[in-house]
Amino acid sequence: MDSLRHELTRFIQQPAAQQDPPALYRRLLTEAPVLDLGPLYVVSGHQEILTVLMNPGSHVDPTAVGLPRAGNTALLKVVNRMLPMRDGADHTRLKRLATAAFSHRRLEQMRERIETTAARLLAPLIASGSFELVADLAVPLPVAVSCAILDVPDSEHDRITGWAALVARSLLAAPPTAGGSQDTGGGSQDPDGEVEFAEFRSYVEELCASRAADPGEDLISRLTVARGEGRLDSEELLAFVVMLLANGLETLTSGLALAAWELIRTPGLAARVRAEPALAAAVFDEAQRLGSPVRASARALTREVVLGNTVLPAGSVAMLLYAAANRDPRRYADPNRFDPDRPERQHLAFGHGPHHCLGAPLSLIAGAAVLRGLAEADAVRELSTTLTDATARRHEQFAFGGVRELPVACPPRTELAEVAA
Repeated sequence: MDSLRHELTRFIQQPAAQQDPPALYRRLLTEAPVLDLGPLYVVSGHQEILTVLMNPGSHVDPTAVGLPRAGNTALLKVVNRMLPMRDGADHTRLKRLATAAFSHRRLEQMRERIETTAARLLAPLIASGSFELVADLAVPLPVAVSCAILDVPDSEHDRITGWAALVARSLLAAPPTAGGSQDTGGGSQDPDGEVEFAEFRSYVEELCASRAADPGEDLISRLTVARGEGRLDSEELLAFVVMLLANGLETLTSGLALAAWELIRTPGLAARVRAEPALAAAVFDEAQRLGSPVRASARALTREVVLGNTVLPAGSVAMLLYAAANRDPRRYADPNRFDPDRPERQHLAFGHGPHHCLGAPLSLIAGAAVLRGLAEADAVRELSTTLTDATARRHEQFAFGGVRELPVACPPRTELAEVAA
């Protein structure tokens, strides 16, 4: 067991070891689905993670067990007011305010805008003959999705992309705390980042003021009305809008790259998606299970949790290794195989329970649109990438999985070019 602890510690602490190692996941799931790792417990089993997430003593806020929150920069103070960092009644109250924006009716209203945006971004990339999918598509599209949620015009995308990247950089500055946020060691200051965030804050405050003066059906308008009714305060409103504008820049970005990679390297898959467009959502979803864009999170436990023969005491911290749980052979047959026809579709890529990602349906819409576009292009273009499992550059922060770059070559198919000539 000591060798497993050593290997797991290296995996958590050293970016060079974080290449999504299925062999380590197999060892954890076979030998120790719950492993005592000094100051915390690492939980890898699927059912074990569900038990932790659904325990009423499970908190994202590390202060619940006396641990400090992440840093004291102006940005991180706002981050700590965001929905994913809240617990209990506060979390329920804030999530209820956003639920209407993710209703089936509202999602269908946004579908056309998201699909149109995906097609608009993808068309010139395919025509160019080669592109870098992460920077050229997987970064701008999540911002477009966020703007669709909030009814922000397309002309604002570039500014918001820069601000969203600022939020992502701040969150990725250090290892995760029990709240899933980042511990900045007491709040190291980034003067340029502070100035940039002040600009972002001013933009959001002006946006909220304009919607309050002339409310519509969008989520910002609903939230400003809720503030006027006393159901949330001004700092919560600010944190909500900042979160929604920055949401997905790491998770959906990674998810899009993982799904596109599977489509490109799986023989016959693009042709099948072309013939069965409805399959695109299942392809995207299966890529999230296998790739786990959010590799892990953590929970502070204010109540004892019993997992088989292991007791996690009150006051401890559980690290939840979603990437391993999504390959648990007790849950999935042949778990390391990419299989969009897999009958068991429930996984932890979007979380579970109270903190299940509200934006998961939007991610599926965006991901499916990209995959359908790539599949259509495959009919006349030879889609390929030089990446392999060994050469792919993975995320360098432990909490996030996925590839950081995905170069795609897409020259015209030789036989079609010859016929045209």
